[in-house]
Amino acid sequence: MGDQGSEAPGQLCGRLRKFIFEPGDNGFGVAVVEDEASGRIWTARGPLWGLLEGETVRLWGRVEDDPKWGRRFKVDSAQPALPTGPQALERWLRSGRVPGIGEVVAKRVVAAVGRGGVAAIRSDPTVLVGIAGLTGPKRRALVEAIAAIDAHQEAALYLHGLELGPALVQKILRRYGQDALRVVRNRPFSLAVDLVGVGFRTADRLARAAGMASDSPDRLRAAVAHVLQDLASQGHTAPPRAQVLAMVGDLAEVGVEQSAAAVDRGREAKDWYAVQADTADGAVVDALALPPLHQAEHAIAAWVASRSMVQGRIDTDDPRIGAAEQALGFALQGGQREAVARALRAPLLVVTGGPGTGKTTILRGVLAALGAEANVLLAAPTGRAARRMADASGREAKTLHRLLEYDPHQQKFTRDASRPLQAELVVVDEASMIDAPLAAALLAALPAPTRLLLVGDADQLPSVGPGAFLADLLASPHVDRVRLREVHRQSEASRIVTAAHQVLHGQVPQGSGRGEGGDFFVIPRQSTDEIAETLVEIVRDRLPRQGFDPIADVQVLAPVHRGPLGTQALSERLREALNPHGGATLRGLKVGDKLIQTKNDYDLDVFNGDIGTVVGLAHREPSAIAAATPALPFATEPLLRVRFGSREVQLGQAQLDSLELAYAVTVHKAQGSEYPAVVVPVHLGQHVMLQRNLLYTALTRAKRFAVLVGQPAAIARAVANAAPLARSTQLRRLLQQLGPQSAAAAAAEAAW
Repeated sequence: MGDQGSEAPGQLCGRLRKFIFEPGDNGFGVAVVEDEASGRIWTARGPLWGLLEGETVRLWGRVEDDPKWGRRFKVDSAQPALPTGPQALERWLRSGRVPGIGEVVAKRVVAAVGRGGVAAIRSDPTVLVGIAGLTGPKRRALVEAIAAIDAHQEAALYLHGLELGPALVQKILRRYGQDALRVVRNRPFSLAVDLVGVGFRTADRLARAAGMASDSPDRLRAAVAHVLQDLASQGHTAPPRAQVLAMVGDLAEVGVEQSAAAVDRGREAKDWYAVQADTADGAVVDALALPPLHQAEHAIAAWVASRSMVQGRIDTDDPRIGAAEQALGFALQGGQREAVARALRAPLLVVTGGPGTGKTTILRGVLAALGAEANVLLAAPTGRAARRMADASGREAKTLHRLLEYDPHQQKFTRDASRPLQAELVVVDEASMIDAPLAAALLAALPAPTRLLLVGDADQLPSVGPGAFLADLLASPHVDRVRLREVHRQSEASRIVTAAHQVLHGQVPQGSGRGEGGDFFVIPRQSTDEIAETLVEIVRDRLPRQGFDPIADVQVLAPVHRGPLGTQALSERLREALNPHGGATLRGLKVGDKLIQTKNDYDLDVFNGDIGTVVGLAHREPSAIAAATPALPFATEPLLRVRFGSREVQLGQAQLDSLELAYAVTVHKAQGSEYPAVVVPVHLGQHVMLQRNLLYTALTRAKRFAVLVGQPAAIARAVANAAPLARSTQLRRLLQQLGPQSAAAAAAEAAW
């Protein structure tokens, strides 16, 4: 670090003189630090959680030259350090790090230990005996504080020496405190369980550094757990045992016998369960299931067993249906009428259908039939879907997490069997997006009198989370269902709806020709550069001429994240085309940038999938110390102002990790949303994701305009690929084992 005089590049050790901005909940702070080696005064900014004014600190980071504030020390990781001289020891004792020691007692301690300082106390704690005012409990607290900082510093130096990265070091030290080194050396794989973002490979590096053998049972069990978690993130609740063994062997570089032994040891310890599961092609295989997913699917099956009762002939002349038709202003037809009639009585009903088949009409019809006074709760998996549901029904609709009153601090739903929802009927839209754990939580909160209506499109992509809840329900003969087939919405001229149904039936969709008008187009291009350039031109030039705002109305949906046609590369291209002059804010973001939230933030009421726009910067108020010290560089924490719909929120540094550019997003992220115009790049290089249900889902996100840009051969391949990526689950098998199939169920299954 050159002129700072620190003991090593990237480190600053010295006295924390004053906080300019005291660390808040996210740990960010700004402080004045005096380098103990050179005496230079630095403004340090970054994660300063746990530090106190007046004490010696050790900071890891780098020097940065800010055009406004000048040269500063950008902190990546920080920790308290023990003082090295008598004056530093006195300041440290007075800092509050050791409760009950004030200025007078601090001076007496320094006088008693002399130049030996902390080292004297560490080597012979009895040197503290007899100091007036330093009682036995205070002596013990002082010795323990020194030991704690020693342990903390030793762990920090060890972890930084392994080049783990400052953010991870800070995370480990926060989680384990003075036990960090012991945990890292003796139980390294517990980090993969305790800390978000730490996987097997990182923990394995720590284990190998600590001398753990490659065939250690702890190492192999951790490898199995990692593989099961990885497969759960791909949607599998009960992946085949053979697949797990192969993946463990590759990950841990061991033979199949060692992998099998590790699986068996974990099963005996109930780290996972050995089960039977169904794959997408109908095969029954030996499988493994993590306890939360095993319990979730068993809970779903038990709930269905207690409520499911497939209705036989339905009275479609129920007078309430007539009242609903009068309120709607039109007669319900065919499947719509049957769906409303069944929904008025069924303990559990699933209604599915593609675009334009009347799913919204079913919702409005059921609500009209039950009447305004009926106690009906409406919900959807995402905030966007809930808002659409509310707009369509004229009633309040919540996200499922809001409905079930999720407590982010306890990380659990507070609505459950002990505190159930009170309603005659619960209606959940976009049911294809519900994963197995969320489904289990919802069903647990529904008492026996409450009926459940699930509405969704069975042909869309499955949930992002693990399981195939909707598909598994529909595969069961014990679940009442209605499939809407007839297209009612939009005119016959709507090519979007026609194209979506063509894809669904294995036909290559036909776009409008030049000069024909219409709302669906296919623009053939071959190379990735041609596709990307044409896509930018469509969004920037062509669609605005049709009256679409290129940022607010148009959404590019890409099948993949990476590559020249992935969301990351396309978002950068589109930003350069649509927002080249936006003012800089934080982390390379600019005013006017289109962003997507990737995690639920219950404190800010912003949820995974919400799309917003950067509107500027704000700053958290400076501390009183900063205001009273004008000679110091004036620094506050910058906050990013983002508008989500009609609401503006302010996001601190830590919260920016949950934001990504959203000029292009994945089709998965777009589930539950609708956009005025959608543009989709299609190329054979996306071969893994070229699936019929993905293309169908992309098209059904468009309300008024849709464009496919790319290779006709890639579009044809996607249409031909009717087999979704296989998901291995227990639930389908559990539901099929509920009991004998009734005649009514057989008839319903045959009709389906």
